Amino acid sequence: MTGALAGLRIVVSGFELEQSEHRGTAVFTKNVLRALRRAGAEIWLLTEYDPPTESIRPRKLGLHSAQMIYKARVLESLNSGGANFVSSLRVRLLGHLFPFRRWPRLLHPLRELSILLFPRQRYRQRGLKAFSTGELFDNPYLQSDRLGYLKDVDGLLCADQIFANSFRLARTRWGLNRLHLDLSGFDGFITTSPLNIEARNTRFCVQTVHDLIPLEYTQTFDSLRAFTRRLLACRQAARLFVSESAERKYNSVFPAASQQKDHASAVIVQSPSLHFPPDACDWEARIKVLRLQAEGYQKLQALHPCRYLLFNSSIEPRKNLLFVLKAYLESGLEAHGIQLCITGKLKNDGYSNEVRRLADCHPFILLTGYVDEALKRQLFLNALALVSPSLVEGFGIPVLDAACLGVPAIASQSQSHREIQQLHDFDQHVLLCSTRETSDWASALRLTYRRFEQQRLEAIGNTARLPHQTQRQLLWFNEVRQQRIVRYRRLQTAIDSRFEAAISAVITAELQPAATTLDLKNTVLAA
Repeated sequence: MTGALAGLRIVVSGFELEQSEHRGTAVFTKNVLRALRRAGAEIWLLTEYDPPTESIRPRKLGLHSAQMIYKARVLESLNSGGANFVSSLRVRLLGHLFPFRRWPRLLHPLRELSILLFPRQRYRQRGLKAFSTGELFDNPYLQSDRLGYLKDVDGLLCADQIFANSFRLARTRWGLNRLHLDLSGFDGFITTSPLNIEARNTRFCVQTVHDLIPLEYTQTFDSLRAFTRRLLACRQAARLFVSESAERKYNSVFPAASQQKDHASAVIVQSPSLHFPPDACDWEARIKVLRLQAEGYQKLQALHPCRYLLFNSSIEPRKNLLFVLKAYLESGLEAHGIQLCITGKLKNDGYSNEVRRLADCHPFILLTGYVDEALKRQLFLNALALVSPSLVEGFGIPVLDAACLGVPAIASQSQSHREIQQLHDFDQHVLLCSTRETSDWASALRLTYRRFEQQRLEAIGNTARLPHQTQRQLLWFNEVRQQRIVRYRRLQTAIDSRFEAAISAVITAELQPAATTLDLKNTVLAA
């Protein structure tokens, strides 16, 4: 394979891909894997899923059978977002000690307690388990949408609880201990978020910084000590920043890092997250109505093209969903049949309970929970507008996706959203609005609706008889969606090329220490 990184064997952290929901950082991880693949590198994904093997010992089942079962368990953990396999030895012991059916629930807290008290600090290369994806002949997990990124991965590197141990080491009070990972035989290690891991015996290490949100916004679940030490670990590696805002904040908190000349640093624009199939213009652009499952409804609910607003994000205070809910109700668009579709998994906390309470009182608010990539793609394509009122963002991929489609995006005035607005012609599609007053957002929602209605009426005319008007309206919606898909593909190709070039430039600079930071910046800008 040819490319700027041909011949390099690179390990990429897979922590974000192990989460139950694949959100922004998971999208970034997938984009990194795809970019490295296009650049010609051999890619190995690091996972902490290393299921127990007591029940699948080769002497009992045969070597090849045991290996196949082990691989299936690793892939099942990645596919389900959690390890659910228990050692048979533990099963037998606990079965004697606790003669009741619910005893397996004790295993997880016991395992967590052992990591809490005795976090592992070293992972030797000979202790890692690895297998190539090329060995997975006709494997059913390769057909899973959630594991689609495996097509860009050459192999999996399994290190039991490596991320959990690294987080615990970062939380300890007795020193700045980093987890040591021996990667002999590999050229480099790339993290897709800050990790308290030091890669040994590699030619380069690149850490990614998305934001400093836990330090500047208190309503998060991150340990401040652990998060700060993960950021400190980035000083000893090359750094990728997903926005100029993230770079500026990082350098203000860790000024010594910005003065270092021995490691490369660059700001990269993330790739869009949607991927339309080849026949999307002929098929997805002609769907008359979307039907999906919504919380509180037994039957599938209908969403008509360009008749709903889309909120696509996780449900947490900094995403400011309650604010946009109140603005939507204040706008009066509910009376015009405009729905608000919220894709995100509700949590068992007060914030999510308030969201659920408002949704229960208004049938035009739909809570879909977490949706797969195919449905997310269709929701973006058919939306009247995207709303993103986040108080703070590392980047804002939903706004980028909407802007690439040409779908109006009403977004908060965070610096990352401003950076997106300055790309290409996005200032024509991204409307930044203050989140201090709901009335400002209510006005922006009404303005967006009126503009679209004006375009619709000009396209179909409002004097034709109703049957003809309905048919012309459907044809116009089809044309609008086809234009969105064509536009998205064109911009996605351009952004992907720059994304790949920027990552390659940082790695090349690390392999050639003589390159200056200024030279690297000029290389990224030229790309």
